[in-house]
Amino acid sequence: GPAFTDWLVQPVANRRLRIGYISPDFFHHSVSFFCHALFQHHNRELFEIFIYSNTTREDDKTALFMSMVPSTHWKKVTGRPAREVASIIREDQIDILVELAGHTANNRLDVAALKPAPVQITYIGYNNTTGLGAIDYRITDGVVDPVDTTQRFSEELIRLPGCFLCYTPPARIPDVDQLPALKNGFVTFGSFSCLAKVTDRCVALWARVLNQVPGSRLLVKNKGFYSTDVQATFVNKFKAHGISENRLKLMCLAPTAFDHLNIYNEVDIALDTFPYSNTTTSCETLLMGVPVVCLAGNTHGSRVGMTLLSAIGLMELVAENFEDYVAKATSMAGNLSALAALRQNLRPMLMASPLCDGPGFVRDKYEVALLDKWRLYCDGRPPSVQVYQSAELPDVLAPGPFAPPLPPGAPLVQAAASTSVASAAASVAAGTPSLLGGQLLAAANPTAAQHSALTGAA
Repeated sequence: GPAFTDWLVQPVANRRLRIGYISPDFFHHSVSFFCHALFQHHNRELFEIFIYSNTTREDDKTALFMSMVPSTHWKKVTGRPAREVASIIREDQIDILVELAGHTANNRLDVAALKPAPVQITYIGYNNTTGLGAIDYRITDGVVDPVDTTQRFSEELIRLPGCFLCYTPPARIPDVDQLPALKNGFVTFGSFSCLAKVTDRCVALWARVLNQVPGSRLLVKNKGFYSTDVQATFVNKFKAHGISENRLKLMCLAPTAFDHLNIYNEVDIALDTFPYSNTTTSCETLLMGVPVVCLAGNTHGSRVGMTLLSAIGLMELVAENFEDYVAKATSMAGNLSALAALRQNLRPMLMASPLCDGPGFVRDKYEVALLDKWRLYCDGRPPSVQVYQSAELPDVLAPGPFAPPLPPGAPLVQAAASTSVASAAASVAAGTPSLLGGQLLAAANPTAAQHSALTGAA
């Protein structure tokens, strides 16, 4: 049936809002590490949250998220028809629905297409547009999607200041061991990426790095290596570039998440994939004290590593081209004392950075954006003008016209609204200091001189 065009909510700006989240990934999944802060740190005076779970494999992370909302606000919608789920959301009087999966497995874009809430946002789970005219906004930032991007989106972009993500590490994590190269006598590069991201060009570039660092090894961990055929295919790709099999270590899944993280203690330097860079994997890598070299591209998916590294003050690990990528990786491999010092400081740097500041991210960035877009809706300002050339209702699954990027310097929130939002949020977070990334990074990194020597920073 057609999408909803009326809702059971009052378009009033200054009231408590109902925010709905819908996703199949409310379990130990990559998305869970980035939506965690949204639930845990939301302003309970300004927002009431509902969760619509399409999760098929529930675990302890599911239970954790369930504990963060009243039992009446957790709705299991797995396998239920789209119209039925959309009606539930509408009857819950959701003001803003945040869709967290995009075009990934078990998504509920069929529900979002029916427009069960007057304002709808896509976030976290997918690195491209949904193509749905029913989804109004997409949350991003000015690094992954700069104002001059040529990538097209059907949604209007909300560019948060700084990084658009906030990472909540697992509760139980291994200690960071000493640099493996110091005991092994050789440097181990590593990648725990999805194997589909390791393109032939990626293999060729990694082989260049290995060829320029004599005796170095490459550890690659992926569930696909359960198959000996997959292993053979992967090894043969490197052999074509002069890398022998004995320089490769291929690993399958670890028994637990803790064991998975502990394998990073075998890696000295991580190599990011391209043109689809890592997100959760890079955060895990940094958490375990392993620096990651990434290559900046010109699409959202190829610039996520860049925004993550910028958030912790390590932009010098972002390469501009293939030669720069090889140079950065080989430079680190050639200075083990500096690499060892950086290893011991990376976790404190990450944890003290805006990337892991859950309260600050939600209070100062994310919820500010929600209130701003709700105010605009109440003022009658649509996210983008949708013009149809037919008198008939449009297909709800068809993408709307592409919205232009926000102009450079356009404020996220008008001055008056920003003041009122900040005051309201401050009343809830009284006594919580603002985290200044630069100062905290400096405090967490006493070996700045070694770090500069390692990375080539001025």
